[in-house]
Amino acid sequence: MKRFVNCRFSPESGRCRRMTVAVLVGLLPAFAAASWPDDVQVHGFATQGYVNTSDNKFFGDTEDGSFEFTELGINLSYRATPSLLFSGQLLSRRAGEMYDGSPTVDFALVDWGLAGDEHHSYGIMLGRLKNPLGLYNDTRDVAFTRPSIFLPQEIYFDTVRNLVLSADGVQVYANAFTDAGTWSFKAGAGRNTIDKNVEINYLGFDFGGDIEPAGLAFVARTEFETNDSRWRAALSAAHAKLEFDAAPTDPIGSGEVEFLYWIASLQYSAEHWSITAEYMEEPIEFRDFGPLIDNRDSTVQGYYLQGSYLLRSDLELVARYGEGFASKHDRNGSQQSAATFGVAPPHVFYQKDFMIGLRWDVTPNFMLRAEQQWNEGTWTLSRRENPLPYLHEKDWTMFSLLASYRF
Repeated sequence: MKRFVNCRFSPESGRCRRMTVAVLVGLLPAFAAASWPDDVQVHGFATQGYVNTSDNKFFGDTEDGSFEFTELGINLSYRATPSLLFSGQLLSRRAGEMYDGSPTVDFALVDWGLAGDEHHSYGIMLGRLKNPLGLYNDTRDVAFTRPSIFLPQEIYFDTVRNLVLSADGVQVYANAFTDAGTWSFKAGAGRNTIDKNVEINYLGFDFGGDIEPAGLAFVARTEFETNDSRWRAALSAAHAKLEFDAAPTDPIGSGEVEFLYWIASLQYSAEHWSITAEYMEEPIEFRDFGPLIDNRDSTVQGYYLQGSYLLRSDLELVARYGEGFASKHDRNGSQQSAATFGVAPPHVFYQKDFMIGLRWDVTPNFMLRAEQQWNEGTWTLSRRENPLPYLHEKDWTMFSLLASYRF
């Protein structure tokens, strides 16, 4: 582990990235082959992707083809008593310019089951906890649990992934088991994880100042699933504030960003096919930054419809259509473009995409995927990889491949 801590990243050589990936890849077989006590569970995964775009960048220099998408994880859980569980995961994630592969604590928690019987269960969790948002946020790091290579970006933003993914704090949960199905509820409070991607996404540029959480963030999800697992419905929401401490050279003042991010989810699953729809809105307010930023208040909107069909037991066809808008009241982006004096073209503020793909479970532990996506607009792309004013290609395509192993 000292190799991680002492590693100094060189942008020219990429040595730190390669070292991190190599060490974690070396650890995975050792963990998989080890013999563990019955009350200890150890699992892991290794995922490698390839992305090629006709224009613009998505996880690296993808116009020339990029392998700069890698996910490596090792997780461990210890059942100390029937009601007390300790669990954690170490993750290395490389994704173009946004994430460099440095290992992070993905989650680390204590789960205390307070009560439970055949009718209900209650508990509390402490630590770094996954935020229960939508159908996929709290399992998004494991490729086998994602419905596609990349989650629908109109709702599950990779540009602010760490902000949305988890928080350091507390969550309470309750489950009710009825004749119709299971009702589940989670609610929590904590401090979000902030990185440079968050500042660039919300403020537009990498300024000299720093952005941090302003107090506690709050998250909750109510979910219902029928006993036959055919129907699943959920309503989830998160509220947070971010404060920016401007540097003396910054052209904006110190200010605050406040948002309410909520998702409505519905899924139907039959024996050989399923259909999923999710809808999201995120009202955002900017305060005290000055006219360059404060006039960007808006209600972000995103939604998608996705279907999958089992061609055979190990081969799945998936298709999805999604739309997203920086402001649901300016769906063609013209007003927001005018506010930038044309520096940002209208298509920077919306995106519409259609994706079709195949998933092949070669074995229960090894999966391959291939997908083709057609896009209009560039709203979900990282400004870190596609800085203005160079982001101009409105219509673009993306081809992606992925291989993933788990144990």
